[in-house]
Amino acid sequence: MDLDYACDAGADCSVLQPNGFCFLPNTIQAHASFAFNSFYHRKGRAPGSCHFIATAIIAQTDPSMIPSPLPFILF
Repeated sequence: MDLDYACDAGADCSVLQPNGFCFLPNTIQAHASFAFNSFYHRKGRAPGSCHFIATAIIAQTDPSMIPSPLPFILF
């Protein structure tokens, strides 16, 4: 799963743990959005660091304002 990859490969996912600051909402979409964004930024927004096999897209605006089933990576 891409969420596991992002967390294992450099994203700061400690805040997604049950007592973590970003645990709620406890959904795959919310956790993936946070992890993918963390991974992308920790990799210096390098080309390819946002490629999660079509499970995320880069957003120019606040993704909470855009109805979508995909997690977002903030640009």
